Amino acid sequence: MRHKPEMKYLTFLSAFITFSVLPSFALGQTLNMSVGFEYNSKHFLGVKNGLKSSDKNTTKLDMNYDRNNLSSQLSLNFNEYNKFTFDRSYLQYNSGIATFGIGSINRQWSFSDNASLIFSNNSRPPKSVYLKLQNKFNNEWLPSKANWSLEVFNAFTEGSLKNNKSMLLGIRTILSPIKGLDFELVQTSQWGGSGYSDGISALGGALIKDTNDSSNSNINKMAGFGISYKIPIDLAKLRIYGQAIGEDEAGNLPSCYAYLAGLEWLNTKTKYPTTIGIEAIDTRIDLTTQGYCGPNTMYNNSNYVYTNYGKTMGATIDTEGTSLGLHIKSQISQELDVKYATKSVVINDKNWLGHRLSSTRQSGLESSISITWNKENISFTGNIYNQGFSLNKANVKSGYGIGFSSSIIF
Repeated sequence: MRHKPEMKYLTFLSAFITFSVLPSFALGQTLNMSVGFEYNSKHFLGVKNGLKSSDKNTTKLDMNYDRNNLSSQLSLNFNEYNKFTFDRSYLQYNSGIATFGIGSINRQWSFSDNASLIFSNNSRPPKSVYLKLQNKFNNEWLPSKANWSLEVFNAFTEGSLKNNKSMLLGIRTILSPIKGLDFELVQTSQWGGSGYSDGISALGGALIKDTNDSSNSNINKMAGFGISYKIPIDLAKLRIYGQAIGEDEAGNLPSCYAYLAGLEWLNTKTKYPTTIGIEAIDTRIDLTTQGYCGPNTMYNNSNYVYTNYGKTMGATIDTEGTSLGLHIKSQISQELDVKYATKSVVINDKNWLGHRLSSTRQSGLESSISITWNKENISFTGNIYNQGFSLNKANVKSGYGIGFSSSIIF
């Protein structure tokens, strides 16, 4: 019985996509299919694009169907544990500036291409219903490039509340007042689940109300802001970005912050266009005067843990960690890209036995170099990586490994 909501969701999504593609194709209808395979010789934490502690091998089959304002994707994933999942499957409808959807889609809520403190693809994507709004301002006193967007979703997460299901409500709004300048405001709320209310009052608390001193004090909120600015330079494009996320709430405002900051330089004037980035993350939180926050506060709460299927939905390094990374990408030709990444990492800085990645403090370097070849509808990536430390709770061992992935679009 506990899986009944999931089965309804999957049955509805699968049935809709199946019956949608049965009629003969007409103008405005498209159907695409792709098959992919990924292999890694060992598990690793990941140094680029928020890579989670990887599966050793995964096979993927994706079918996309678009018809007028309706779009859908059915994704079948078979992993090393001999399990099928429907991650990245969705069904959505677009009307004007609004998009309504249901599905398990990846979200990266930050201006970084590598990580997010509040919501990333480090864990499996939760099953959600969502609304997206996007529009441009038409006021004469604002630049023509000014625009805004808003995304709201409510999802079911696994294992976040006493190893059971609970809900996660997320809100992100982005304002771009001028070209190259972006601001974001983000909030997530863990609510409901076994023993807690999922009624209107609880929903209101998860959305906007102060939840510190009320009947909805069980709700766990995280919130914060981010910024990205592209500095115009003749020879290259320089971008700075950052994000600050508060784990706790004080007076209906976030407090007890973790931080992310980065600098990205894009040079398109050379023979091989190259992007170089430096990024720092710190999820350590000092002890506050009242004692509400302190070491290991980030991604942990007295009622909820900020995870889905056992992995944090924020930064890959989890709570009480730091990282400083260098990322380089160079386009050798139209078909060939080379990427290199290295990162100095500290995991479980306070030696907390309950840490999800390691029961003791670990530190060291992790590095990766990869080559990607794309030709029309075929893609292949090969990589070599090394991790200089072990994580006993994440099944990650130090040493070198190799991997490759491929995909074909029909």
